Amino acid sequence: MSTIVKIKYYLLFGVIFFIFSLCNICAQNESKSNKNLFAFGPKLSINFTKDNRFYESKEEFVPGADLGLFFRFNIARLYIQPEVNYVIRKHSLDDLWIDAAKKETNYIGVPLLVGVRAVDFRNFKIRFFTGPEFNFALAKPFESYFQLGFQAGLGFDIWRFTIDAGYSFLAYTGWRKLNSNIFRVGIGFKCY
Repeated sequence: MSTIVKIKYYLLFGVIFFIFSLCNICAQNESKSNKNLFAFGPKLSINFTKDNRFYESKEEFVPGADLGLFFRFNIARLYIQPEVNYVIRKHSLDDLWIDAAKKETNYIGVPLLVGVRAVDFRNFKIRFFTGPEFNFALAKPFESYFQLGFQAGLGFDIWRFTIDAGYSFLAYTGWRKLNSNIFRVGIGFKCY
């Protein structure tokens, strides 16, 4: 096993341990007074990626996963939700020029979402969200370490669970004119 693979496994194990520790802390320190102002917690998503170039589009959506933390700041019915995720994304392009074709690439993903709660009951909420998304590759894919994109979606809060379904359009900053369409479904747990 290579050193890079070992580092990735240690990093993933550390993130999982950190998330479970946070859940344990928030279960012990639930504060009623902060419920309407701030929440945070772990989030796990499944992503389906379709890569496109200006001359080729693949119809195949390839599954991957996101694991991370979200932070939600509530202002009346509006909220701001930054996230930090470890993203495993698989690519499906067949190209002699692209080294990452049919491989997976790992990213640190940072969406900065703004949303509104359309339905706002105590233990049930329906939310709409949108915002920019920044991805930093942990290995160099497609001639660029950086992706910039846009994310939009629909979310539900049921008790302390949060369920999100959304779409992201991401463009690489490299010269290959490559972009990705990503559909994502995730579940999180709110800590106060």
